[in-house]
Amino acid sequence: MRSTDDSAYDDRGRGGERDVPLDVRRTPSFQRWYHAQRRAGNTLQGARLVWVSRIGPEPGAVFFWALHVRMHVAAEDRIKDNEIVLSRPDVSTVALYQRGPSLDETVVVLVREFRSPASTPDGNVHELPGGSTMGSGGPLAQAADEVAEETGLVLDAGRFRAHGSRQVAATVSAHHAHLFSVEITDDELEQLRDMQGRPHGVHSDSERTWIEITTYGEIRRTSLVDWATLGMLAEALAG
Repeated sequence: MRSTDDSAYDDRGRGGERDVPLDVRRTPSFQRWYHAQRRAGNTLQGARLVWVSRIGPEPGAVFFWALHVRMHVAAEDRIKDNEIVLSRPDVSTVALYQRGPSLDETVVVLVREFRSPASTPDGNVHELPGGSTMGSGGPLAQAADEVAEETGLVLDAGRFRAHGSRQVAATVSAHHAHLFSVEITDDELEQLRDMQGRPHGVHSDSERTWIEITTYGEIRRTSLVDWATLGMLAEALAG
């Protein structure tokens, strides 16, 4: 995601940029956040690296980063320096569904996975198939790959409907989710039911996902998913 503003990629940096490690500054996730702030007229006055996570296919590449930043807020003409900016690569998320007689009866495909931050009764997250990569395939290609990895269902990319991208938790992380949806057939739904008891995911990355087939109404009534996932489902099923 290269900007037309080449100064952001000047290895020497300027102003508060100089406090940001070069490998963090070069990540698309930092550039998205930084250019959004600059377009709003805000200025990075200083920064301190809190931590960085270097996981992924390329040894040493930055995946997750956190910066304690000192920002000049242009619209309020004040300095704010008590927050940490956290980010990671963007994710592609896919709502797989089959419409029912009503919205609540619409069938929805989720994946269940143990994730350490989960604060749920079963210690798992229940979410739409999705994930991120540090490659250059783009959000749509990533969406199709994630569905195949996490559910075993291989779908043509031409069937994916795009719903745009938004931040998932704007007060926590600067990264975006690119939302897609696919209306699945009876045969595909039956195929997914047959694979419910089989683990999927990239086991070399410690990813193990399990298919869950439910309805939109059941998701709402049981608080099965987090607010971000519920919002994405509402958007995908609104049309």
